[in-house]
Amino acid sequence: MDTYLYVARDLLTQNKVKGEIEGENEEKVRKVLMDKNLYPQSIKRKNALNSDLSLFKQKIKLSDINFFCKQLAAMIQAGISIAKGIEICGQQCTNKTLKAHLENIHEAVSGGKTFSQAAEDEKIFPSILVSLIESGEASGNLDEVMRRSVEHFDNQLGIQKKIKKALTYPVVVLCMVVVVVIILMIKVVPAFLGLLRDTGAPIPLPTKIVIAISNFCVNYWQILLLIIVVITLAIMNMKKVDSIRRGLDRLSLRLPIFGELNKKSLSSTFSSTMSMLVESGIPMLQAMEITKRVMGNAVAEEEMNQAIEILKQGNSLLDAIRGSTIFPPILLSMVSIGEESGALDEMLVKISVYFKEEVDLAVDNMTTLIEPAMILIVGVIVGGIMAAIMLPTFSAATAAM
Repeated sequence: MDTYLYVARDLLTQNKVKGEIEGENEEKVRKVLMDKNLYPQSIKRKNALNSDLSLFKQKIKLSDINFFCKQLAAMIQAGISIAKGIEICGQQCTNKTLKAHLENIHEAVSGGKTFSQAAEDEKIFPSILVSLIESGEASGNLDEVMRRSVEHFDNQLGIQKKIKKALTYPVVVLCMVVVVVIILMIKVVPAFLGLLRDTGAPIPLPTKIVIAISNFCVNYWQILLLIIVVITLAIMNMKKVDSIRRGLDRLSLRLPIFGELNKKSLSSTFSSTMSMLVESGIPMLQAMEITKRVMGNAVAEEEMNQAIEILKQGNSLLDAIRGSTIFPPILLSMVSIGEESGALDEMLVKISVYFKEEVDLAVDNMTTLIEPAMILIVGVIVGGIMAAIMLPTFSAATAAM
């Protein structure tokens, strides 16, 4: 089924409503909207030009949503109504895409919808946040739920920031190496060829390889540029293919150093998400379903699906995750203690804190190891090219002696 963007008038409140809906065709979408007392004014099939994924629209980041949660939590605690709080947040929002969605949510809430229903209709918030809002509305402690959401997102953003910081250095260095190698191949090696012809010295195999690469870069630079663009686009989009995504995610858990870091990060995500959901009164099965969607790893999602099936049979959380290849024994032990003591939510919080500290330590250790490794790689690549260039000269000088 296709996704359609609609603009409609609520027949009960006369408010303007915008949103997305799935349907087989425009006529069936129109009928569904009319059944909901919405009079369609505009219905368009969603595509690359009008969707939120468009390059022309500002992306909504987790940090933007987290800032919205912080603002709304403060307003609710100050006694401001939810509808008014959302309106103020929308007015102060600097992200134009999020601002438009908040305006839609404000109109829907003002028209009688609950905050959770309006948020779910807009499809911009993580499923965990929508479920927490629904739980907060049912229990009457929405301000506390929003506060927990902020703490959870702060934790997730902190981990993401540390991992990105650790990976930025090698990426930047590798890009610089590529630029230096291209300059050597286009400028230095061709200039050296004239000197090499004058000496008449025999050309060793390493030098022949460097010369062949240099000739390709000089004479077929368009093909080289095309190859770079294709590889870049392939890397950026390869995770959109399920089979490739599963393979890459599986590889990411087996790599030395990076594998252990990924496992600790996933353990932290699992424990912090589950602790917040269970503490908010969300049933275990629903909490596991939500947690599965925020893991961000295909292997973890498959294991969570298996765990959910075991839970449906009436087993404990420990039994459900016991066969995991990701979660370490210490996590299983602490979950067991939490279930036996009846304080699983508190134990999950402790697990989350523990693995957050472990991720911080692992990132620091990885950064320490990456720096000398990158220096060695740069030395081998650039030094190898320069040695291959100078090798015939040394051979000629030795022969002359």
